[in-house]
Amino acid sequence: MPNDPQHQNPQPGRDLQQAKPVLPGQRREPQAPQQPQQPHPQRYAEARAHRVLDRAADAVWREVRDFPALAAWHPGIASSTAHPDNPRVRDLVTTDGIRLTEALHAVDDTLMTLEYGFVAHPFPLTDYRARMEVRPEGDTRCSVTWTATFRPAEGDGAALAAQFEAGVFVVGLEALGARGRG
Repeated sequence: MPNDPQHQNPQPGRDLQQAKPVLPGQRREPQAPQQPQQPHPQRYAEARAHRVLDRAADAVWREVRDFPALAAWHPGIASSTAHPDNPRVRDLVTTDGIRLTEALHAVDDTLMTLEYGFVAHPFPLTDYRARMEVRPEGDTRCSVTWTATFRPAEGDGAALAAQFEAGVFVVGLEALGARGRG
């Protein structure tokens, strides 16, 4: 039976409205778009600092890797403690009173890399992801690279990236380097 639903063979797109051909001399009526057009995706901004330190990579890595102990070596951090419910989360208070919570996402002891992101913060941004990388430069020196990417709430994020670079990353890397001097 041709109209019996049990014997019909379903075909993809069968019930979709078919486009009607436009004959010469006819005009096609403009149709509304099927989906609202999305604005261009917001680009990520990047903050980056790199220093070569006169310290062995293993010694620097031990300090960087101790995620809750940032205040032990970073002069801009007044307190840094492991979150009571999760040691991979740290609560920070900066020397100017800003409160942050950061979560450790990945640690690789072989490559000496650490990745973390913001959980709670007052900055006009989203999707903050930071990475610290320690590389040996011989037996008594190392290089450290500290980067972060994020989506700024407004603009291109260049001013905020510059603040992270100068006020957080460079200050921290210089402090790490100074810890090895007597």
